[in-house]
Amino acid sequence: MLTSFALLRRSWSAAVALVSTLVLWQLAGSTTTGSLLVSTPSGMLAYALTHAADIVRSTAYTGLEASVGMLAATLFSLCFGLCAAHWPRVASAIYPWLLGSQVIPFVCLAPMVILVFGPGVSGKIVLSALMAFFPIVTSILTGMREVPQSALELMTMLKASKHMVIRHVFLPYGLPYFFAGLRVAAPFSVIGAIVAEFNGATWGIGKDIFIAAKRLEPELMMFGIICGAGLSALLYGIAVGTERRLGPWYQRRNQ
Repeated sequence: MLTSFALLRRSWSAAVALVSTLVLWQLAGSTTTGSLLVSTPSGMLAYALTHAADIVRSTAYTGLEASVGMLAATLFSLCFGLCAAHWPRVASAIYPWLLGSQVIPFVCLAPMVILVFGPGVSGKIVLSALMAFFPIVTSILTGMREVPQSALELMTMLKASKHMVIRHVFLPYGLPYFFAGLRVAAPFSVIGAIVAEFNGATWGIGKDIFIAAKRLEPELMMFGIICGAGLSALLYGIAVGTERRLGPWYQRRNQ
């Protein structure tokens, strides 16, 4: 009974917050300045009814680029983690170059990536992966440094192979750090894809936002922002769901 009451109270609070937001949005969008910036809920609904197919297509393109870029970033980060476990000196030599890639502003890097890989999907995937991999790599290295020295000494006493050390020490201790980096990287992959689309794309949220700014189309701008936020939330949710499925043992320990 208490649980049902708490759920009802939360639902009521969410409904009040949603209605209040829509009313304030309608009032703000009815002004002269607001109509050029945020439009109105009624204007957004009318725009959606006539441009639904284009909105879905742009979101799908950006979602594909961000998803593949996120996957590529994850695979690269895991490979770098294995390299750091097997050959620490090699990883130490490579890491400054990876750090240097994050110093360059991605807005400046995007045109060069598009020139090298072309205006197609591949260039957007590369920039998405470039923006997403570093939080994962940093988290993996942090997890490796946090491994207790006693565990490594025990594996040395048992004369365990590198493969066994990675499987039974680095992987269990590093998994929480890996997923922490994955959660951070998920929105970054969407941002990377959108920034790449600013520099030329057939379809995509970034292209829609760029066009909306030039044509002063607030409805298209708002749909680009909302769809981009939705994609980021979706990839973040996938990362959280994967962690809940693969890491229940340390989640129970931390509760």
